Amino acid sequence: MNEINKLPLIAIILMAIFSLASISGIGSDEVTASFAGITLIIGISIFFITSSKEKDGGNKNQLDIKTFLKALKDKQMSILILMPSIMNIICYLIAKLFVPEFVDHVAGRIDFLALDKFLLLIIQFMVAALAEEIAWRAFFQKQLSKVITFVPALIISSVLFALCHYTQGNIIVVAYDILFVFVNAIFYGIIFYKTDNAFVSATAHFLANLLAATVVLLFH
Repeated sequence: MNEINKLPLIAIILMAIFSLASISGIGSDEVTASFAGITLIIGISIFFITSSKEKDGGNKNQLDIKTFLKALKDKQMSILILMPSIMNIICYLIAKLFVPEFVDHVAGRIDFLALDKFLLLIIQFMVAALAEEIAWRAFFQKQLSKVITFVPALIISSVLFALCHYTQGNIIVVAYDILFVFVNAIFYGIIFYKTDNAFVSATAHFLANLLAATVVLLFH
């Protein structure tokens, strides 16, 4: 394993702190969303700062279009990309039977999105998916993997990522929501690990989010 530089280490610690602050009960859901936003700003900023300092230019490969297109042609990777969307279908089927309040909860979590304007919604999801993948997979998970092995880095980054999606509500519904965000984050992390490309994991992320929003529109 490689050594991690001081700046990325500080950024990782700060992202962890703000992620944990999301479930601290401090303030409203708007404050919680601000904490999540701060983690993105930190992760994305330090990703691009460190990319200019990497000796091998490794970070540039994580936003490489050719690698992205090559990954999409791989059948096994295509299946893996679809797994988060499949998990969302499973999530909503289970919720329909046992956690009927779940759709309303998710609707409240994404009510800031332009759900009534499809094109704008697509753009919002594309930007959000890529931003989260750069911050949490291309930066956080990648840098953390330099000091600990992949599996613990994957779990830690996925847990913190899931906590950033916390919103207040019934504890069972909230826990159910965070559980499936965590499961999907595991898939995003594996996809990034296998491809070392944020565009690929962002594609899986985008498709899963779009499916979730479609379900909300149809059943909320």
